[in-house]
Amino acid sequence: MSLLEQVSSTATTRGLDILEKLADDRGWILDQADNGDLIMQSTGEWCTYDVQFTWSAEYQCLHITCSIDMHLPADAGAEINDLLAHINAKLWIGHFAVLAEGNTPAFRHTLLMKGPHTLKAAELEEIIEIGLGECERFYPAFQFAAFNKMCAPDAIACALFECVGNA
Repeated sequence: MSLLEQVSSTATTRGLDILEKLADDRGWILDQADNGDLIMQSTGEWCTYDVQFTWSAEYQCLHITCSIDMHLPADAGAEINDLLAHINAKLWIGHFAVLAEGNTPAFRHTLLMKGPHTLKAAELEEIIEIGLGECERFYPAFQFAAFNKMCAPDAIACALFECVGNA
């Protein structure tokens, strides 16, 4: 078997293989969707997040979608679109979008999986932590904008407000 054939045969699932090994090492539970994607759940302060992993053999990329357990009302479209623009302007890695199925906000990022397995596993773990962290950080902003009709700058300011000291 030529080197090209070896690379092509391992490319079909490489990203998911790295993810499964990482999940096994960390004790994460992965479920497989009907379409072959892998899904795990993580409980945060605000809700339980579904993290879905989609592999592209063609591009050798792993697409990560961390969805927030929140169904946005249809009449909050303008507030949510403005909020997405403001939040995404603050992010260095990934972006937020609203998923069509369920009108659910989600953090999304695509990770190129070429390179040594150990480096990719560490990078993948870091991206998962970043995605979950950003969902936790901006969850209140989605609540404020969607259900209280708060403007995006105010929703973000309230969500990121940190109390200091004791009352």
